[in-house]
Amino acid sequence: MKFITTFKHLVFFILYIAFSSLYAQELKSPSENFSLLFELKSGVPTYSLQLEGKPVIEESKLGLVLKDAESLVDGFTIKGVTNNTFDKIWEPVWGETKTIRNHYNELAVVLDQPATQRTMILRFRLFDDGLGFRYEFPEQKNLTYFVIK
Repeated sequence: MKFITTFKHLVFFILYIAFSSLYAQELKSPSENFSLLFELKSGVPTYSLQLEGKPVIEESKLGLVLKDAESLVDGFTIKGVTNNTFDKIWEPVWGETKTIRNHYNELAVVLDQPATQRTMILRFRLFDDGLGFRYEFPEQKNLTYFVIK
């Protein structure tokens, strides 16, 4: 009987880890001093940022409110996630330094909004000295032109 209870707990734990990994993604900077957590909470994309374990940006919602169209703030599911690392040194034409290192880890999350049949990509780049992110909109039938409110 104890074996069955333990087995049920183990199965529940494995399912919980597998299910939560679909909605939460962690990204670390190359030196691992910054840590970004992306989560999809009840269809709403959120992110938070920590520096050496201390919060820099508390959990914040992502999305865009559109004028004259259904907004891109909720109702999302995760369609795909990709990770990438970039490390290149380049020489500026002018400036105080001879070379600049462009080194970051990247997380791209493809989000679907089933109610509107629209897709949005959130791309995060985490450097050793900061974070950048952007919204990308692949060519699609249900989102050609829009105005952000």
